[in-house]
Amino acid sequence: MKTTAVRLYGKNDVRMETFELPEIKDDEILVEVQADSICMSTWKAVQAGTEHKRVPKDAAVHPVMIGHELAGIIAKVGSQWSGSFHKGQTITIQPALNYKGSMDSPGYSYRYCGGDATYMILPPEVMIVGALLPVQAEGFYMSALSEPYSCVIGAMHSLYRSSRQKHEHTLGMKAGGNLAILGGCGPMGLAALDYGLAADNHPAHIIVTDQDEVKIQRAKRIFDTIAEKRGVRLDIVNTKGKDDYALLCNLTDGKKFDDIMIMVPAAPVIELADRLLSFDGCMNFFAGPIHTDLSARVNFYDVHYFEKHIIGTTGGNNDDQKEALVLMEQKRIHPEALITHVGGLDAAGPATQNLPSIPGGKKLIYTHKRFPLIALDELDSRSEESPLFAGLAKIVGKNHGFWCVEAENYVLAHAPDIA
Repeated sequence: MKTTAVRLYGKNDVRMETFELPEIKDDEILVEVQADSICMSTWKAVQAGTEHKRVPKDAAVHPVMIGHELAGIIAKVGSQWSGSFHKGQTITIQPALNYKGSMDSPGYSYRYCGGDATYMILPPEVMIVGALLPVQAEGFYMSALSEPYSCVIGAMHSLYRSSRQKHEHTLGMKAGGNLAILGGCGPMGLAALDYGLAADNHPAHIIVTDQDEVKIQRAKRIFDTIAEKRGVRLDIVNTKGKDDYALLCNLTDGKKFDDIMIMVPAAPVIELADRLLSFDGCMNFFAGPIHTDLSARVNFYDVHYFEKHIIGTTGGNNDDQKEALVLMEQKRIHPEALITHVGGLDAAGPATQNLPSIPGGKKLIYTHKRFPLIALDELDSRSEESPLFAGLAKIVGKNHGFWCVEAENYVLAHAPDIA
């Protein structure tokens, strides 16, 4: 069985190659990957190469397949798993395996397991820890994005309040409270907003900040109506050149925030969150920094006397991703809101290497197809370049500029194959 995959050899060294996969063992499963969404964490791994904590030291000799936000179809099941999974089943995976304390993870650590590929082999630990997840939601892009949603769901579940009477912690967002998502118009911020609106314990008021007016207007176009239907007050504001502390306090009539999600790894944003946090409030430093010496000034008088809580989370778990899949099936969250670009497998390597400099949100890769990465809002202007872009322009335009199952099916039917 041959696969075509994007592999990491070392720092900023990724190559798309076709090579032979070994025959699967009795405790492995062969998956035909259909879609993979590019994660900023993969860019960080590409920048670090073998210095990354999940990338093996011998990657230059035994390169690893990248990509972990994926959806696929089971092509062959090893005999050990024949009673649990079957050929033709649509699946996704939770890459945070934590198997026996190991940092190994699909998309970072394995020679034959990663999402930017036509075929991959799931090692037994994926199934042992319950990280192979069947999918019911329609559209491969949905299940590919269930992993990033699991990260924000896990982050929201980790927020907490404390009780002096019982010395117990109550986990989760404060129902009916104030939630701030700082630097929140990127894809993960929008996922956090989407979940904040969908959750049963949703806040009464959500404020999202950013400094990119294009992103802000797009977020408003997507979520203003959703928030109104949910009965949640939503403010998405541009803080560029403004006193952001005064601006946010004015929007809450002077009340501070019960929960704060920090989506930008910058000291000024952390310090703003510290000032905005209420008594017994919780702020989650969600943004993963690439620099190991990131620090900020925090008022520990308030930590002591106002019982402010500071946490940081990374990734989700199996239950978080299962929750995301259920919400997708129920159409309570909107993964299409995160997608701004699509491309074929040949676009995955360059897009990953240049991810911070490519504007917009999630870059979605269809792994069996070959076509350049294109922004959805450029489909109209570039429709003369190819019949594929012209066809997608009509479908996406009809869907108010958003990706959808019809657009995905059009790609799968009409885009050139990678082989």
